[in-house]
Amino acid sequence: MRDAYVKDLIEIQDQTRSLIRTLEKTLEETKDALFTQDLDKARLVRDGDDKFDEMIRGIMRKDLTIQVLQSPVASDWRLLMGTFRVLSELERIADHCSDMALYIARILERNPVVKAPEGFREMYEDMQALLEESFRCYLEGDDEKARYIGDKDDIVDADFERILPTLTDEIKKDPDDVASYVDYVLLLKYMERTADHGTNIGNWVLYMKKNLLKGDNGFTMD
Repeated sequence: MRDAYVKDLIEIQDQTRSLIRTLEKTLEETKDALFTQDLDKARLVRDGDDKFDEMIRGIMRKDLTIQVLQSPVASDWRLLMGTFRVLSELERIADHCSDMALYIARILERNPVVKAPEGFREMYEDMQALLEESFRCYLEGDDEKARYIGDKDDIVDADFERILPTLTDEIKKDPDDVASYVDYVLLLKYMERTADHGTNIGNWVLYMKKNLLKGDNGFTMD
């Protein structure tokens, strides 16, 4: 029985690692679709969300089964509960990639001449760096680095505040393309939200490793 329990824990970790690697690829494909104006790639990402839902549901089902049937010790229970919550964050990140790809496809189908405003690539890459760091913290159990993911989120928030006014100005200058610029505003908001999910993953790493939840004494997310 114990051998099967350990085997299931290892499988959950391996499957989550595989999921994260696939999600990292999707984040890169979303970036490529946006900045190389690849309509086919945008449509591929837009329509690919179901594969993540299926993968995540399978891992969650196994996670909950162990929690209910195996009576895990406290440290394993925190690992299972934390992983369950991380999977929820990963699902939202995958959803946001699909949503971003939808808006990218709409822009390219409508008028590919309307390019992403200045600063957009920088914000996307700041968001992507935050997510990759949060993934690494989860996979390696690095609670020390997880404490500093909030610093990266502050950078993404600053990007958002800097770029949004430029989009407003573009809408005023070019009313004929207002629909595309509104889609860029929505893309901007989705990038900010996606980064927030990476910050949440860092919070769950602190819970798994230190048994700390946001608001507890000793919890710091700089």
